[in-house]
Amino acid sequence: MRLTRAQARQRNHDALVDAAMDEMADKGYAAARLEDIAERAEVTTGAIYSIFGSKQKLMVAAAERLAGDFGAELAPLEEAELSLPEVLRGVATAYYRAFAGPEARRRLTFELELFGLLLRDPAAGRKLVDAMPQRPEDLIARLLTGRRLTERPRAAKTTADQARRLAPAVAALLSGLVQRAVVEPDSVDEDYCADAAVALAALVG
Repeated sequence: MRLTRAQARQRNHDALVDAAMDEMADKGYAAARLEDIAERAEVTTGAIYSIFGSKQKLMVAAAERLAGDFGAELAPLEEAELSLPEVLRGVATAYYRAFAGPEARRRLTFELELFGLLLRDPAAGRKLVDAMPQRPEDLIARLLTGRRLTERPRAAKTTADQARRLAPAVAALLSGLVQRAVVEPDSVDEDYCADAAVALAALVG
């Protein structure tokens, strides 16, 4: 069956994002060549400029893919009745499954390359971060807002400010734990990540 123009463009888009993640994970952002990315994706270099416009925007699209995968895992936590400990446990489980699964090494290497770019070239790195529609910690902050601190029906709820302050701690903790899970698979598991995240609820009080 012949693909429509829109379908072919979407196929090329997805193939280029996959190829960019692989190439940048292997060689780093600076050394990754558009020609090599196009070759991996089995498209022309012109397709990159046509779909994305630049290597920077291609990297943003790859980062958005990771955020989208994470966001999909977080969807069940939108349930309004969940308490803060329940949401923290759910976020940890989602994070572990999204970033410590079959593609963990590729995803982690890409994430670290993005972080490395922020350190090596703060201006370029900041442009990439600013171009992303939403960071993982922003998603987490939204989910943590308005949550009961305990299981009691009339328990106090988290404010937006408390959630905003707690989210970076949750993201940093889970990022570090899944990195360890990738490097030392037997040292950290899903339950450990969940228990550690729930312990952070003590920061809200």
